[in-house]
Amino acid sequence: MISGSKIKYSNLGNFRFTLLDGKYLLTTDAGRWIFLERGEFEDFIEGKLAKNSKLYKDLSVGGFIKTKKNELSQYASKYLKLNSSLAQGPSLFIFVLTLQCNHRCLYCQVTPEKEGAIGYDMSKEVAKKSVDLIFKTPSPYVSIEFQGGEPILNWPVLQYIVKYAKTVNKSEKKKLKISLVTNLTRINDEKLAYLIKEDVSISCSLDGPEHIHNKNRIYLDGKGGSYESLAKNIKKVQKAILQKRAKSKNKFVDNLNAVLTTTRFSLPHSREIVDEYIANSFDNIFIRPLSPFGLQRKTIDVIGYSPEEFIKFYEKALDYILELNLKGSLFVERTAAMALKKVLNHKDASYYEMRSPCGAGIGQMAFDYNGNIYTCDEGRMAERMGFDNFKLGNVDVEKYGEVVDNEVTRTMCLGSALDNQAGCNDCVYKPYCGICPLANFIEYGTIFPQIPNTDKHKINKALFDYLFIKLSDKKYKKVFESWLV
Repeated sequence: MISGSKIKYSNLGNFRFTLLDGKYLLTTDAGRWIFLERGEFEDFIEGKLAKNSKLYKDLSVGGFIKTKKNELSQYASKYLKLNSSLAQGPSLFIFVLTLQCNHRCLYCQVTPEKEGAIGYDMSKEVAKKSVDLIFKTPSPYVSIEFQGGEPILNWPVLQYIVKYAKTVNKSEKKKLKISLVTNLTRINDEKLAYLIKEDVSISCSLDGPEHIHNKNRIYLDGKGGSYESLAKNIKKVQKAILQKRAKSKNKFVDNLNAVLTTTRFSLPHSREIVDEYIANSFDNIFIRPLSPFGLQRKTIDVIGYSPEEFIKFYEKALDYILELNLKGSLFVERTAAMALKKVLNHKDASYYEMRSPCGAGIGQMAFDYNGNIYTCDEGRMAERMGFDNFKLGNVDVEKYGEVVDNEVTRTMCLGSALDNQAGCNDCVYKPYCGICPLANFIEYGTIFPQIPNTDKHKINKALFDYLFIKLSDKKYKKVFESWLV
């Protein structure tokens, strides 16, 4: 036990620490980190390190020791690099083109309407006003993401937004990105050719092999799961992307991405799911747990699990992925990669669940089919569950400044800043972590729950424990670094 009377506070920087896998892990608010053996840690806090030693220099450079060379201005610069998106303004804009969908997935976050339902499509008038509003952002980046329902079911408005946004951007000169989140079952050759031609990035959901995917992702008409149609169209999209890449030698062409939503059906099959992604020519997988929104509130007894069960599944999947990488196959788990961008590169990962405060209203906004504006995609999901607390206004009424300078936006900032959350401010992973106040509200009835008792905290802590333990091994650190190139 280290005696408090021996600690030399005057030379210590601001850091947090924990004992992890037999070593002390130290981190700073700027995201710098270091492992120390017990003896090294004691010498450090007692001021016994020789100033000409390598360890003293490493601690000084990292901001763990106060010196004239790591003044506040330099430290602030490092902090801003880790949290750069906080100073840019909103850059991600969700466009809910329709609530119509041909699926009724067991975990759907949206609570969709059946295909053909009237009154749930975004009009061109609403689309135009929404595009005009988003280009008021001070951010140099504008990312438009089409969501639903199934956004392809409102194809004319999708095309209208692509054309109009590009027209507006000729004068605004933003770095414009447009992407589509789709179940990929209602796409045809003509629509695919258009998306590829217009550089619209495509993302879909693949929940594993057919016997898993078809339990989760079910057609609304009761005709079973969608795996067969999805697998066929994945191949079409992959082929079209490769063809464009071959013709566009000096131009970046985005990959097809896919998301795995983990259910109880996934848990015994971590390796099989990763193999399914590889078989479909993916070089990455985005593993995410269930969220508390939408239909899963009704299906939780069928598809749910404990945080501990998810953690076990996730770690098994990562173990297998690392095994593949060590054998020479580059394959990335994207949740880990986004965390590692902050840990290894000390850069903002632009992933709103790993920001403090999160992106609600200050990093992203969601535009519903009827012109209502929400803090984020989760905000409009909460509306479908009967909670209108997270609405910022409507494109027919509000101007950009009124949307951003809104008491709801300020509340979201307060509710997602880790400095304001019990148990977070002292956590060694605070520089890399984040929370979703909307998920907390839906699950616990408040945006200020006891974070250490939440499922999300348990999952995040396990993720960072796993990553830092692996980082202490050079062969795994080398793999992680290759994911960030």
